Amino acid sequence: MPTKRPAAGKPARPSATKKAPAKKSAPRKAPARKPAAAVVTPASAAPAVEAPAPVAAPAAIPDPGWLPALEVLYARARAFAEGRAHEAPRLGVDDVPGPVRELQEALPLDDIDLSILMIAATPALEVAFEEVFAALNREPDAVGPTVDTVMQLAGLDPLDGADRSRFADTSIMRVLNLIETGPTTRGLLRQVVKVPEQVVRYLLDDWRPEPTTVRALRVPERDPLPWELLPEVEIPDALPAVLRARAGTAALDHVRLETFAALDREPMIFDASILDLGKDAHETTLRVCARDASMLGTVLVFDYRTTSPDVSVVDALSFFTHIGAPFIAIVDTRRHLGPWEKAAVTIPLPTLAQREGWWQTLAPGSDLELASTATHLEPEDILQAGATPQQRVLARASGSVRRSRVQTIAPEVSLQDVIVGDRIREQLTALADRVRYRTVVIDEWRMRPGGGRGRGVTALFAGASGTGKSMSAEALAGELGVPLFKVDLASVVDKYIGETEKNLEEVFRSVENDDGVLLFDEADALFGKRSDVSDARDRYANIEVAYLLQRIEQFDGLAILTTNLRANLDEAFQRRLDAIVDFEEPDADARLTIWAKALGPFEGTVAKADLKKLAGLDITGGSIRSAVVSAAYYAAADHASMTREHLLRGLQEEWRKAGRLNFPIGDFDGWRPS
Repeated sequence: MPTKRPAAGKPARPSATKKAPAKKSAPRKAPARKPAAAVVTPASAAPAVEAPAPVAAPAAIPDPGWLPALEVLYARARAFAEGRAHEAPRLGVDDVPGPVRELQEALPLDDIDLSILMIAATPALEVAFEEVFAALNREPDAVGPTVDTVMQLAGLDPLDGADRSRFADTSIMRVLNLIETGPTTRGLLRQVVKVPEQVVRYLLDDWRPEPTTVRALRVPERDPLPWELLPEVEIPDALPAVLRARAGTAALDHVRLETFAALDREPMIFDASILDLGKDAHETTLRVCARDASMLGTVLVFDYRTTSPDVSVVDALSFFTHIGAPFIAIVDTRRHLGPWEKAAVTIPLPTLAQREGWWQTLAPGSDLELASTATHLEPEDILQAGATPQQRVLARASGSVRRSRVQTIAPEVSLQDVIVGDRIREQLTALADRVRYRTVVIDEWRMRPGGGRGRGVTALFAGASGTGKSMSAEALAGELGVPLFKVDLASVVDKYIGETEKNLEEVFRSVENDDGVLLFDEADALFGKRSDVSDARDRYANIEVAYLLQRIEQFDGLAILTTNLRANLDEAFQRRLDAIVDFEEPDADARLTIWAKALGPFEGTVAKADLKKLAGLDITGGSIRSAVVSAAYYAAADHASMTREHLLRGLQEEWRKAGRLNFPIGDFDGWRPS
C-alpha cells in the first residue's frame, strides 16, 4: 500500500458500499480463444427443440441499466436454441451495466469472465431465461445454464483445457464464490452454473454483508485519528501484510488511513474472533470475505488479536497470497506466523503526548492522567459511554474474556484510604509514579532495563497478615484508575509437571491487553526458594521457578506479589523486583486512626477514651476491620444499633481467631450489661 501520507486532517469517510473504481493492478490477460463459430453446433445437426416464445424486453428488472444487456443475452440465447448461432448478437461495451464494469476494475477479471458471470446471473434477473436455458441444456428440469451452455454462449471450447479451467475450483471466479457449479456428481459440462444471491445483489447495486459475516463486520462510527496522533510505521506496499499490534496502538486507525490514501475508501474490517474460523468453515469464510471486499474494491482486514491461538493466521495469509487479494492481518505480539515472521511489521505504542491527544480529541475535558496509566485503551474504548474515564477502563477490562483463574475487581479505595506509616506511603506513591511515567522513561528516554524485561513494574509486599498488603494493592489500582486482577493461586499451582507454567501463561495472556494491577496474593507457593536438586522433581521445580521469574519480568503492567514471610522468596527473584515494601504492624497511633475510620458509619458508639483503650490492643489493621464487621452482624441479628457489647464480642472473636489467649477483659469493665 502507498505509505505517502496525505495532508494533516481527517479524510472524508466514504460509504462502505460505495463502489467507485478502485486503483488496482490491470486485469489478467485472457488467453487466446477460438472463434465462436468453431464451437457452434451446425443447425442441421442440432436436435429439434421447441423455441420459447419471443420476448420483446425482459420485465421486472430493478436496475434499468440491465435492460440492454438482458435483451442482447436473451436474443443470443434464442439464436443458439434455434440453431442460428451465426446470427447471435454480441454484447457491446455500452451494453455492460455499470456495476459489472466496476467489478472488472476491482478484480482480475477479463471480458470472458464477465460474460460467464452475466450469463449465469440472468435466471436470477428474468424468469424467461429459464425456458431458453432448458432448451439449450436439453434438460427441462435445469433452471439455470449448464457449464456447456455457458461455454457455448461465451464462445468457449469445451475441448480446450484453458477454457474449461475457468470453471475449475482454483479459478478466480470459483475461489471468490462469484459463481457456483453443481451438483458434483455430474460431469463438468452438465453441472449447472449459478451466481450467489449476494453477488446478484451487488450486480443490482444493492450489496449487503453476508449473514454469516455481518456480526463480525466493524462499521466505523468515527473518522480515524490524524497521522500526527499515531506512532510512525511503514505498512508494506505489497499485500498481504501482517501487523503486530498490542491493544492501545490504534492499529485500525493505521489501516483505515492507509486505505484512504491508496483507494479513497474504507477498508473492510472483520473481528476474526466472531467469524466462524473452525477447521471446516475456515476457507469458506475466507472466500466469502475476500469476495465481498473485492467486489467493493477495498482492502480486507482481519483483526486476530482476540482469537484463539488455535486459529491459523498462516493458512489465511497463504490463501490470500494465492488469490492475490489485498489483505491485512492484525495479530498480537505472541502469535506464531511461520514463514511470515520476518515480514511482520510491529506497530509501536504511541507517545504520551499522542495518547493525550487521543483523549483531547475523542473525550474533551477528560482527566489526562489516564493517558499515562491506561496505555491499552483503543480509541473506541475512550469513546465508550461512561460517567467517568475510569469507568471506561473498567468496562473494557470487564468485557475481556477471562478464565476462572483471574478475578476482575473494581477498586473501591485509593492511597488516601490506606493507613500506613510515612515511609510505606512514600514507597507506594513512588510505585504509582513508576506506572504513570514509564512511557516517558522507558519509551521516550530509552531507559530500558534490558535482559528481556518488559515495560512493566513488579513489586513485593511483605509483612504479617492483616498489615494492609492486599488493601494497598487495591488502593494502587484505585489511584491509577484501573481494575485489580486477583489471581486464584489455588487454580494455578498444579502438582503435575508443566501444568503450573501453562496455567500461569494463561493468567498473563488473559490480562496482557488490559490495564490493571495484577495481584498474586500469598505468592510463596509460586515463587518460593529454589531447592537443592536431589531428584527429577526438584530439578523441574527449579526450572519452573526460573520460568516464572522470566515470565513475570516480561509482563507489561504492574504486578504485585504479597507474602507473609519475605525470607520464603527466592533471593534471585527479589533482586529482579522494582520495589520491595515491608509492611509493619501498626503502632498505637495508627491503630487509633484505623479504629476511628472503621467505626465511621457508627459514630458515637464509643467515646474517644474508649477508642484509645481499643488502640492499646496489639492487633493488626485487618483484625480491627474484621472485628467491626463481626460486631455489625451481631447488632443486625439483635435488630439494634451497634453497642459497645457488640464491639467487644467481635473483638474477642478476632482475638481467638488469631490463636491468642488471655484476652484482657478486665480493661473493658462496663462494656457488658450488668
